[in-house]
Amino acid sequence: MSQPVFSYADAIRETVYVEAPVDGDRDGRNDRIVADVIRPAETAQGLKVPVIFQASPYFGPDLTAGARSEDPRGRYRARSLDSEFKDLEDDGTPTRFPEYYDNYFVPRGYAVVQVDSPGTRYSEGCTTVDGKAEVLAVKAVLDWLDGRGKATDKAGQAVSADWDTNRVGWVGRSHRGIFGNLVSTMDVPNLKTIVPIATLGSWYPYMRNQGLPRFQDYARWTAVTDGNTSRLGTTRCKAVHDELAAASDDTHGTYNAFWRERDYVPAAGKVKASVYMVHGLNDWNVTTDLALDWWKALGTANIPRKLMLTQQAHVDPIDAHRERWLPKIHQWMDHWLLGVQNGIMNEPPVELERSANQWEAHTAWPAPNTTPRTLWLGPTLSETRPSPSVVQFEEKYSQLQRDMANPDVSNFNRAQFISRPLTQATRFSGVAEVNLRAKASVSGTPLTALLVDYGTDARNVTDEDDYLSGLVSAPGSDCLGQGTAVDTGCYSRHTQDVQTRPFEIVTTVQIDTENRRTLEFDEPVQPEKYYTYNLKLKPEDYVFKPGHRIGVVIAGTNCTGTEVPGTNWCANEPAAGQEPWGRTLFEIDTANSFLTLPVVASP
Repeated sequence: MSQPVFSYADAIRETVYVEAPVDGDRDGRNDRIVADVIRPAETAQGLKVPVIFQASPYFGPDLTAGARSEDPRGRYRARSLDSEFKDLEDDGTPTRFPEYYDNYFVPRGYAVVQVDSPGTRYSEGCTTVDGKAEVLAVKAVLDWLDGRGKATDKAGQAVSADWDTNRVGWVGRSHRGIFGNLVSTMDVPNLKTIVPIATLGSWYPYMRNQGLPRFQDYARWTAVTDGNTSRLGTTRCKAVHDELAAASDDTHGTYNAFWRERDYVPAAGKVKASVYMVHGLNDWNVTTDLALDWWKALGTANIPRKLMLTQQAHVDPIDAHRERWLPKIHQWMDHWLLGVQNGIMNEPPVELERSANQWEAHTAWPAPNTTPRTLWLGPTLSETRPSPSVVQFEEKYSQLQRDMANPDVSNFNRAQFISRPLTQATRFSGVAEVNLRAKASVSGTPLTALLVDYGTDARNVTDEDDYLSGLVSAPGSDCLGQGTAVDTGCYSRHTQDVQTRPFEIVTTVQIDTENRRTLEFDEPVQPEKYYTYNLKLKPEDYVFKPGHRIGVVIAGTNCTGTEVPGTNWCANEPAAGQEPWGRTLFEIDTANSFLTLPVVASP
């Protein structure tokens, strides 16, 4: 493994302004994108080093009165636990780099390059939820590193990256890693590896629950919020941002040209970089279906890849699994950027955290040796098909999913089907499906399915209802490499939040009933007519223990996972006359409704 033989304190720090091939802010000239660079001092005497690369909209604070963390939707914003911003100044000599990559890797012979994405902090252009112009502007910095683009310093003098080996590794959590996924599908010969943590390859399934808008006016809101970090003026992109609202079409929530432009999964075959993915099985922000779509597409393209699946939510493994993760990412970068033959690619391709800090090695994910098991939604969830019967429940706009699942809460706003206690452990891996035969008295009402484990156990707490991250603070801190007084490289310690609970929501799904067959247009539901709904729950890898019971819950609106107008994130029912859709009565034909679990064969 590379050793810390270079001085962090003496490293060269510089800001460059890269010319992008696009005019995203429509001011009549190509955008300039800001990149802050830190590299060993020896690169001034001819040493060439590889690059750890990031691009982010989060490198500066919100400059408006209402900071993003104060917005109720702030729970979906991607922030580090030990978040730092870059220097507030733009003086050409940056002194503080967010996260630990500079502290750890620069002493080991790497450069670190951090890019302000278009329309944020000091970069020109506009934030557009990763429209093509925005992604191409970020790519321009990689082109400059490889000698295919132009850049200047603050004084306007041309700057080249003659110290670069033309080998780049992109790493980042959430949006920082999403950019890496998207750019990797383009022709970028110097991008040798990407490490996407809690990311996606397509924006549509993030902002839509199967045709149902997950957030209100989110495309414009998130672009404006990111753009509020712009020190060139927070309102300069208003016209561009306003166009996002109409183009994303919250009214129907269907898959259209706007979302097709932001869908890179079909282009995964163009990826040339290796990929080390990390994702939390309990990530309620960027959910596991988004991870699996990208993982499977990379596999189809035969991309060299590794996967770490944790029991965490939307957090970085450096916060949740520091001792395990730091050697892994070190080995990975050494192998792909320095050519070190350290055996990282001989390890099992998938490591999965079964419970807190209990790890398993697997050859694939989902598990390939599964058999579908059918459990019917009868009086008891079982493999025996029930006699014909009907179960009814009524819509409630502000129902939390934890109340839907709670067996001690009696209400008429959900249907609950629970098995007998299991006689042996049952592991399923992949996508569980609920095939539901049902009718609804109103068209367009959401439909929710939950898969629940009933049985008291010690469980990782990552409740979306309570806005928890899954971690709790621990005494002390760790300094990850070298540092300075301005950028110490020291980070707080955390432990996993594990509590004993009587049940756990294993996985969920929510759909728009008008998009039951296609996401490209609405098909109204006819009242009193039965339809078949195929509800594919978010991918999981889970073990139901002996003595526990498997549960399926069916309900209407899940305000925990969807921003329902008028409920203030489940705090209240909408005012009379302000209901987003009609109050609906659902009926389930239980004799034709069942759960299918992809059960892993016992060893």
